[in-house]
Amino acid sequence: MKILQNLRWTEHFLINVVVAAALSGCAISRQQPSAANTSRKVTAATPATARAARTKPVATRGAPPAEAETSSSAVILSQIHQADLKEIAIGKIADQKASTSEVRHYADQLVEDHQTVDQTVLATAQRANVHFHDTAAPRAGPDDSAHVNVAEEKLRSANNAIFDRLFLQQTSADDHELIRALKEEREDASDDAIEALIDKILPILEQHEELAQILLKKEQV
Repeated sequence: MKILQNLRWTEHFLINVVVAAALSGCAISRQQPSAANTSRKVTAATPATARAARTKPVATRGAPPAEAETSSSAVILSQIHQADLKEIAIGKIADQKASTSEVRHYADQLVEDHQTVDQTVLATAQRANVHFHDTAAPRAGPDDSAHVNVAEEKLRSANNAIFDRLFLQQTSADDHELIRALKEEREDASDDAIEALIDKILPILEQHEELAQILLKKEQV
């Protein structure tokens, strides 16, 4: 009888232990998320991360400083080169058509100075790997007509004192405009070679403008 009671008591005890263990396992299962849940959370976060990466603004990449500097130098050199060609062309016209020795002398100086300046411009452009559409040295003859615009055509049709006045007014205005432009470029220039070139050219242009104004006053007397 006692043996039967002991067996029943042992069976009851084992049942209680199994039930307690099962309840404990359920509690742990509720507290710790499964690997599948963890995977779903990571997967759910992934699209948002991708969208953030796609919508992140990308910095605009500008031209490298060296390229930007070369482009600016090319513009300045081309501007001076074209001005040289123009002044050389009209100076040669004046050398043939000026009515006074003073205006002819001024025209000769104009041609000589701008030829010298243009040689420096071409050398500077070559070192900077800048190429002009017209790199040939200016020379006398029909080819000069390529650098003659409407204003120079008026010079070709004028004569005597009228020609002298138009020529002096034209060169004075051209020099004044180029001086203004180069002074502005000088303030923004970052190329030492361009700065040196402008510093060399400005006194020459200022002298040309001053001489033209002096001769114009004499013409008016």
